[in-house]
Amino acid sequence: MQGYRLSSRYILAGLFLTGFIALTSCQSAVDKATPTAPPTATPTSVPEQATVTPGLPVQIVEVGSNDSLGSPHDIVVSGGYAYVADSFAGLRVVDVNDPADPRQVGVLEPGGSARGQGVTYADPYLYFADGLGLLVVNVSDPTSPAEMGFYDSPGLAVKAQVSGGFAYVAGREGGLSIADLSDPADPQHVSNYFKAGSVHVLDVCVSGSYAYVAMEGNGLRIVDVSDPANPQEVGSLDTAGDTEAVVASGAYAYLADGSEGLRIVDVSDPADPQEAGFYDTPGYAQDVALVGHYALVGDGVSRLLLAIDVSDPADPQLGGEYETPGFVWGLYASDGYAYVAVGEHGLLVLRLALE
Repeated sequence: MQGYRLSSRYILAGLFLTGFIALTSCQSAVDKATPTAPPTATPTSVPEQATVTPGLPVQIVEVGSNDSLGSPHDIVVSGGYAYVADSFAGLRVVDVNDPADPRQVGVLEPGGSARGQGVTYADPYLYFADGLGLLVVNVSDPTSPAEMGFYDSPGLAVKAQVSGGFAYVAGREGGLSIADLSDPADPQHVSNYFKAGSVHVLDVCVSGSYAYVAMEGNGLRIVDVSDPANPQEVGSLDTAGDTEAVVASGAYAYLADGSEGLRIVDVSDPADPQEAGFYDTPGYAQDVALVGHYALVGDGVSRLLLAIDVSDPADPQLGGEYETPGFVWGLYASDGYAYVAVGEHGLLVLRLALE
């Protein structure tokens, strides 16, 4: 498998170096440039800064940052460490035990032309989508992350979720791929859904027996994955925008729908999803996460992190906002903090004062 992996990487190398890594419809010209090796990370802590909009209940306060991480594209946090997908290179590990002083402590740069796209964590391993596939990474020592397995997924792996011993990989034009992780050192392909080349699968969220799939201009697709070897689409909703990201909780799915903002979809009947409400963000909704009764939206080109009250799904309301220094690519919320990937401007650590 290792030999096949290296072959795949070098076959695709020319595509990445000529800008094929510009995967989303609003990718910046900066990210299309030929990557250069970033310097070793050093902290760039700043005094606490708050964006408080009069009349809004939520305070969002910057407590720390690090702008020496290449170009962060996605992020996940576990056990006091932030694992950052650097779209210029690979995986970067940042110690965030002191949120005011986030420090890079480890790095993993895969071979070939891999570039960090998405990252997720499922105890005890980290799973890293590097465009060419999905790496299984041992992070028992966060200062020395080590690749232990690789799944050569179809298409360009941009996001993934792990659930029930299976990896669900969003592979852009390669569709949705499912791999068996019984042996983390040797993941095995199980199935692939959606015709390769006909769609752009950008994100996937698995909840219960269903995979909620963000399919850019094709909106939301709901796939029954109770039998991973035989996934079946059961419902769909064509949204007004380009669905970039999805998170599902209970009876609702929350979509970052590009220029059409946040869309809230009632999925209580997976066969008949219905839009329940929406919030038209000022920029381009790129990513979404849930914290209590708030949806956090990374609004891309507006450079805003928005906290939107979704306690009434039919009438979501702005609760708070924070202006970042760059395009908001990805975000992760944990223990009262939001960790925000802002491309060449690095990583922000924001404290959330929510109701």
